[in-house]
Amino acid sequence: MRTRYTSIFIILFLFSGCHLFESTKVPSKEIKTASSWSEKDQGPNFNECDDFESDQEKKDCFESIISNSILDYLDQNLLESSESISEEINIILKIDKEGYFSLDEYNGSSKIDQAIPSLKEQLEIAVSLIPQAQPAVKTNVGTFVSTKLNLPIVITAQ
Repeated sequence: MRTRYTSIFIILFLFSGCHLFESTKVPSKEIKTASSWSEKDQGPNFNECDDFESDQEKKDCFESIISNSILDYLDQNLLESSESISEEINIILKIDKEGYFSLDEYNGSSKIDQAIPSLKEQLEIAVSLIPQAQPAVKTNVGTFVSTKLNLPIVITAQ
């Protein structure tokens, strides 16, 4: 008799627990909306910029630290050009989930690449020497995320 009640209990338990095995599908549109960047999310930052009040001041401080770090490296490691150049290039920096910088994309013209063959390598080194930042935070899920930053650079050589 006891085995019968145990069997009935096990069967009822299995049927009542079936909803635990159902998969929940989240529409891709909802995932895209939740993962897209919003004004509430926090971009990457340096500790030195925390004292500024406005978002614009913090952004200016952040960009200034990046620019100055790259310029300081290039000033100490002068590049030689085989011809006179005045062009703008764009590089895309990646700031990973730990706040480290790397050169994600380099968009130099063939003219610049021929005149200054080591430019890309030197920029990779300069970017790797940018101080570690506080990574960006996706606030709706409370997690650190990687971000990218477009940085235009004017190359002038004589």
